[in-house]
Amino acid sequence: MKKHFEPIKWILVIMVFTLTACSPKTIYFTQAIRQKVEAEGLELKDVQFYNSHPITLQRNLSYEETKIASGTISVENGKYIEIIQIKKETPGICENAERNSLDISFEAGDDRFLKFVLNGRMHYQISAIEWRDRMGKVNYDTLTYYIKPGGEKAMLKVKNDKIFNLDKKERVASGRKVMPTNNDQR
Repeated sequence: MKKHFEPIKWILVIMVFTLTACSPKTIYFTQAIRQKVEAEGLELKDVQFYNSHPITLQRNLSYEETKIASGTISVENGKYIEIIQIKKETPGICENAERNSLDISFEAGDDRFLKFVLNGRMHYQISAIEWRDRMGKVNYDTLTYYIKPGGEKAMLKVKNDKIFNLDKKERVASGRKVMPTNNDQR
């Protein structure tokens, strides 16, 4: 005999699912959050960053270079290609901070960082030396790589922590009622 959930149990299951789905684990790192972090006296190098979208870097290799490549090597149409994948939500650290940009490193090693710049929506978005057909040319690990299409959407995120919640004042207006007048005195 099959057991059926009672309606109350279904409601609880739906509420738990809704609450966990509605509370994001990470939020976009904005200029306002950066200002708050700096105002609190925290170093950006101590903030744990994450990328919002997967980033795939690739470059063509000569046969001699295949022995020293650090990423995954594949062969496409007789060419050796090195691919470095940075999956969505990969943790990264700030190597360098400038006024409108952050250099974020997702792996150890010299010059292994990507630049994120402030965009028009005040979020930090991945940057490249040049963009062509949604592919971005970047210097990474002292070599030239190309960000594959889709990676151009990557922005910085941080854990949804109390320090990143912006102070805001909020109140609920109580409303007003018409007060009876005492003009009814005859």
